[in-house]
Amino acid sequence: MIADWYASQRTGHIGVPEVAALAASLPAGASVLDVGCGTGLPLTRVLLEHGCHVVGVDSSRELLARFQANFPHVPVVCAPIQSCELQGRMFDAAIAWGVLFHLNHEEQAQAIANIASALRPGAVFLFTSGDVHGSTDGAPMNGVAFRYHSYSVDGYRELLRARGLTLEAAYRDPADNFCYQSRKTG
Repeated sequence: MIADWYASQRTGHIGVPEVAALAASLPAGASVLDVGCGTGLPLTRVLLEHGCHVVGVDSSRELLARFQANFPHVPVVCAPIQSCELQGRMFDAAIAWGVLFHLNHEEQAQAIANIASALRPGAVFLFTSGDVHGSTDGAPMNGVAFRYHSYSVDGYRELLRARGLTLEAAYRDPADNFCYQSRKTG
């Protein structure tokens, strides 16, 4: 099962410095949407350690069961982010680490629109994806083939702008993830 494999593989520090820096920049008690939260380890833990109030969203019931075992008092929503109902909740920030590139281009646009609609003015949206427009077959995860989809940096800039977000930074982190940091401007 891919959930078992994912839970055993996602134990390192990938994304921790970036999410810790984001959390440290937020006001005390900030609300954060964790898109593709998986088991919550390690990134939800980082947010909680910084005093954030987190809502996790993931489409995998198996991963959310692990998330709830790890963080029983953190609310979760089991749904794909592109069609997820957030019941009018508003957030000071959102993260989507290692998830958007699993969605095709249309689904990514829908996901970004949904996330943007739940962000307060000034909120930060931090996510990872590729930096070259296209779709490619990636290395299998535990024998499961995955296709990866990405816009270019300029493509994400335009997609974000159309949803009231300004791209503030696009960079490759030490773990070779391409990171995007944007801010809700309107």
